[in-house]
Amino acid sequence: MRPWLMRIARYAANGEDLPAKLTLGDVPQDKAVGQALTDLFNDCREENGRLKVRLDPALRDRALWLPLAESLGVKPRPPKPSESPDERFALTLRRLRLLHPDDAALIDAVRRAEPIARFFRTAATAPDDLIALFDALIALRGTSGGITLSELGAKHFNDSKALRNGTRRQQLEHLLRLQTGSPDDASATLFNACGIIENPYTTHAVVFAPFSYRTDDGAWLDWPHQLWRRGEAAILSWEAVRRIADIRLDEPCRELVTSENAAPFHRLVEIRRAALYTEGYPNAVVKILLRQFARLGVSAIHWGDTDLDGYRIAEQVARIIPARLYIPPVSDAALQKRLLPLTPEQRRRAERFVEDHPDFSYLPGLRETLAHGWLEQEQTIDSFA
Repeated sequence: MRPWLMRIARYAANGEDLPAKLTLGDVPQDKAVGQALTDLFNDCREENGRLKVRLDPALRDRALWLPLAESLGVKPRPPKPSESPDERFALTLRRLRLLHPDDAALIDAVRRAEPIARFFRTAATAPDDLIALFDALIALRGTSGGITLSELGAKHFNDSKALRNGTRRQQLEHLLRLQTGSPDDASATLFNACGIIENPYTTHAVVFAPFSYRTDDGAWLDWPHQLWRRGEAAILSWEAVRRIADIRLDEPCRELVTSENAAPFHRLVEIRRAALYTEGYPNAVVKILLRQFARLGVSAIHWGDTDLDGYRIAEQVARIIPARLYIPPVSDAALQKRLLPLTPEQRRRAERFVEDHPDFSYLPGLRETLAHGWLEQEQTIDSFA
């Protein structure tokens, strides 16, 4: 076991507390050695041919491992002079560049972020926390079915409560804003965009369409179609949607209206128009359903507000399913009277977004909004219907 324990011994001898996650080395060829290491550590696992261990906070104290270092002949080094917060920040950024060489632009943005620099001035755990948060950020890019904050915390901090609130959650939000290039986004917008689910029992999708679905245990459920026939929308929880293995259309449905707001969606149900309520920025459940409909060749027409958030919601829908945007006929004199002027804050956000995102799909519409004002979706119900 010596080669795999030396890594821990060196950490202790160097005067450092152990990190939350540590690579011991290649997976042992000798199964007895692998079993002994698994018995020693509560959470020891193989990842990409390497043996990695996650340590509870109580096991990260270097003092616990000094007897091991002594027995392995690893001599303690003289204590280093304490590093300043700026030095710790710079060292952590160098580690990030080695670990994630393809994310140089994002790491440069982290370097310039005052909230993260301030984190290093106030939190002793900042270096390990930033590495773990960055790992979580990378993992989110490959998440298509959504992940709860509790799962994310358990996976990257060995603590399901680590990201539910507090400083670590704030830093996660800062990193998400840097990654998306949207510094003004609220946490709900960020989480929906990245597939993070804060509460699995309040995260759902409301849909009105003639479909049935097959669950992962092979059962076909047709209750959404039965509600369609009764003129009622179906509400599907995240728990139900993530178990969907397949869907089928029980009646012809070539186009689905994605509605940003509730009252217009209700009107669509009244006129029996197939529709899905995004409830603002689409969450992970909405996105899963959109992918299922897209797989069947269904397209979407997005109907929402014509402010910055409305166009960004439309763009997120169009990433998942072929979509066209409903443009209200602003030549209509009645609609022209309903144009709302942008508040100073709305104008600042929109102008900054236009400057930072020159390739945005709906830039012409956003420029029209900056020039003339915007329409709430509710104001266009009659013209859409």
